[in-house]
Amino acid sequence: MELLEKYGNKRVMLGDDGLPKYFVDPYPFTEEEKKLLQNSDRLFTPVEMESVKREPDVSLRSAVLEEYLKMKLPDSKNREFLVEAAISRVLGYGVLGDLVIDQNLEEIMVNGVSIPVYVFHKKYGMCATNIIFDNRDDISRIVSKICWIHGKDIEPIVDLSAIDGSRINITNDPIAIHGPSLTIRKQKKSLHTITELLYNSTLDVDLAALLWLSVDGMRMAPANVLIAGMIGSGKTTMLNALVSLTPPEDRIVTIEETPELQLSGRGNWVPLTCQKGYDMEALVRNTLRMRPNRIVVGEIRGSEAMALFNAMNVGHKGMGTLHANSSREAISRLESPPMNVPTRVITNLDLIVIMSIFNYHGIPVRRVTEVTEIGGREGETVLLGTIYQWDPKRDKAIENAERSPTTYLDRLADKVKISKRNVVVELNKRKAILVDLVNRSVFDQKQLAATIGEFYRNESEFDAELAKEFAKSTSRNPERS
Repeated sequence: MELLEKYGNKRVMLGDDGLPKYFVDPYPFTEEEKKLLQNSDRLFTPVEMESVKREPDVSLRSAVLEEYLKMKLPDSKNREFLVEAAISRVLGYGVLGDLVIDQNLEEIMVNGVSIPVYVFHKKYGMCATNIIFDNRDDISRIVSKICWIHGKDIEPIVDLSAIDGSRINITNDPIAIHGPSLTIRKQKKSLHTITELLYNSTLDVDLAALLWLSVDGMRMAPANVLIAGMIGSGKTTMLNALVSLTPPEDRIVTIEETPELQLSGRGNWVPLTCQKGYDMEALVRNTLRMRPNRIVVGEIRGSEAMALFNAMNVGHKGMGTLHANSSREAISRLESPPMNVPTRVITNLDLIVIMSIFNYHGIPVRRVTEVTEIGGREGETVLLGTIYQWDPKRDKAIENAERSPTTYLDRLADKVKISKRNVVVELNKRKAILVDLVNRSVFDQKQLAATIGEFYRNESEFDAELAKEFAKSTSRNPERS
């Protein structure tokens, strides 16, 4: 087998069948460190674990666990890796801990007994690993520990949000024929910013500038935006990136079953998550009393869709994600049970952005493959106009020859009561800023938020003509300097 990459105690090999394989090698812990790992459960008191669970910011929980451990573990050359390994065991992952702490992995899949554990690698896609459970008891012990830690009864199907923010689905006997199965969708430590999406070619600067202009609407006519796509296509990441571009004074209320959105650097942000007795619909209805500038639903799946679109119908601005492979499919899902949103209400939506994930030259990539404008309705049919479509030959979403972004810009100009020329100037301002940020490698969320905030504070002083010329000369995808 050919070695593709090696890092830490992980190796990715190209198998004889042409598929990547993921290997975990034993980490060279000392005997004392191995004993500490075996007894890692004893390193935390119930009071400490409860304080971690009560931390509202999911992204900070691992940091809190890490701080506790650093005070309790002896200093050694392996200390950093020992802390990570101990945390994963404290959270109940057992031998899967080596996979959980690898930030290159997005999902971990246990399919049953005598079957390799599979992982989805950011760079190499789906890989079989060298971890295999020889009997049901070994898997059941992990299942029992995870359920116990999170206060869940062991049932044929268990869905839970882990302390570290990961989503865990468990299927047990008698449903799982090959033995208990687990699917762990890991919480990202940080979501890609708009500049990282540009650098990764998820979209290009022309489209990014248009989406930025649409979500801020020049502070007068922000768009209602739906981001759709298949599982793992980057919907939440795109949603997070676009919400981060809204004016800093806007009050953003986010509603999620599992907290994933990360808007660090924003002060006027209220993250809400479902609890017993308060589902997504109840939380969306509650936001109407909170004076939000933007209601953001992490994943639209049920009756909360009607609540969100009713909010749009009375003037609130909304954004969210939905599972669908095309704009037309997204509309169909909204109209059908359990969402049941009437056609006349769906037309409050302005734009649909479609995300896709696929293998491109053997590497999994995520792309914006379609951007569609809602053009009203004809009878009971929502009228759609595609303004961007992905071109596989050029590997980018290009303007539709029949319905270009100028149609959206015309509508925006009419809404804000300014000339089309001035709207284009605003578009070019944002394009110039994005190009400059990528060229200066500004990828950090907080640094980006500070820069975007500065733009809004000094918007009137920005040299529009310079921006226009600069954006015109750099309309292709920017490259890191």
